[in-house]
Amino acid sequence: MASGIPSLHFLRAPAGRATLWETKGDAVLRNPDHVTIAVANAAPAIEFFALLGFRKDHVAVIDGGEPAAYMGMPDMKSQHITLVLEGAEPHFEIQLLEFDPTPGSDADPGEHPTNLRRLGYNHLAFRVDDIAATSAHLIANGVRMLNEEMDYISRKLRFFEGPEGITLELVQWVDADDGASSQT
Repeated sequence: MASGIPSLHFLRAPAGRATLWETKGDAVLRNPDHVTIAVANAAPAIEFFALLGFRKDHVAVIDGGEPAAYMGMPDMKSQHITLVLEGAEPHFEIQLLEFDPTPGSDADPGEHPTNLRRLGYNHLAFRVDDIAATSAHLIANGVRMLNEEMDYISRKLRFFEGPEGITLELVQWVDADDGASSQT
């Protein structure tokens, strides 16, 4: 640790388990905590994520100050809406930012978020117990599926479109004993 940076040790986990990076016995990463999504209108995003089991936990108003400076936008004004995934262990949140004023149609939105080839954010995946039932629930509520279900490396996968056109994914883990096909 001569450079002041702790050395990292890679631990091999049992087959089928996640690996863990450690520094001096303390886990560097435990699990995802939250994902923040900037939206033009929070209401439809809140309704959308409710379909997936998220509930509104709290709303904070950012009007400059320390939170805005931390995010690199010292004059930022927005609602910061925290949605909590009910029953998730570990705890997981989606945090929505609704800016005031809402960026106009002349604002540069960047590349369309469902373009999975663009650099930066690609997609967020949600683990589910029954991908077919979850897909049916989303479709029945008007959610646009972006592809058909695929079996891949002991998982069933399916992309769908979320608020502001972001790409989200359903993931169902499948036991190798279950006869589900896997690809490499």
